[in-house]
Amino acid sequence: MTVNSGTSITAANYNTLQNRVERILATGTGQLGYGQTMNCYPVRPLNLNENPLPAEMYVRAEHMNLLLQDINRIAVHQFGTESNLQSLSSGDYVRADGLNINDNDGFNQYIAEVTRLEDDPNRVDGTQVTIETIGSSSRFTPWNGQLTHSFTLTFSNSDHRRAFFNAGGQVWISAQIEGTTNSKGDDWKTMLNNMGTVYFKSTTAQRSPDSSGGTLFPDGDAFGNFTLTEGLQKLFQREGQDATYAENRYFIYAKEVSNRAIQFTIQFQDQDLGDPNVDEQIDGTVVSIIRLRRPTGNYVSVDAPSYSVQSSLELGD
Repeated sequence: MTVNSGTSITAANYNTLQNRVERILATGTGQLGYGQTMNCYPVRPLNLNENPLPAEMYVRAEHMNLLLQDINRIAVHQFGTESNLQSLSSGDYVRADGLNINDNDGFNQYIAEVTRLEDDPNRVDGTQVTIETIGSSSRFTPWNGQLTHSFTLTFSNSDHRRAFFNAGGQVWISAQIEGTTNSKGDDWKTMLNNMGTVYFKSTTAQRSPDSSGGTLFPDGDAFGNFTLTEGLQKLFQREGQDATYAENRYFIYAKEVSNRAIQFTIQFQDQDLGDPNVDEQIDGTVVSIIRLRRPTGNYVSVDAPSYSVQSSLELGD
């Protein structure tokens, strides 16, 4: 809520705005909170019964400038550039609006900027993230039947997990096969290449722009980190590319292991039994690749979770 022009900025006014910034940038709750340490802090409410009156009871330029630092940290994370707000000089009076028309140093201008940053708190600029390979599993020997790559991402605690996804973190899953010498292997290569990359996000998942074929959430409603269950949910499925190998399947499942850990299970199912008589094996090297899009900006950075493997592709049939 804006402040009327000409009125004093109270501790309550400031603390309300500071709390809105803290909910985005600090620990927050639920689907808010980047897990960062704040620069600004609440101002004590004015109590006229104290004598002498503590200096921190008043909203001063120093308070506004610390608040601006944290606002700009969020702005850079979301948009790649700082806000248009201006700082105040020490001793400046904190006004409801800037002294001049183009001044962006009034309290109401600060409110407007925080409202803009609240509009899509999960937004992150491409300059503020890094794509990192956290793990992979490979199969070098011929196979048919089923291969499984199962792994767990474990965060230090539930707040770390929330912060990773709230700040725009994602889990990227893709696969490839190279060096095949038969038609079934070629079909697997086409099917894995064409499916692109699956991006697992805070509340949903998406596909890379180069993807084709396959289905996200084939069993029903979309889900992401915050809507995982204790049972495996099917995140993605892909069928064989050619009609001859249409029985073949690639699946991605996900579930919550605990409030700080999530598990993914990826299955390569070679269900083709031969057309008409020979059930050839798939040769070449098949690789399941796990990457993270991790928040790594100068102002908002969240550590990667640990990666552990429960089943590797080498253990398959």
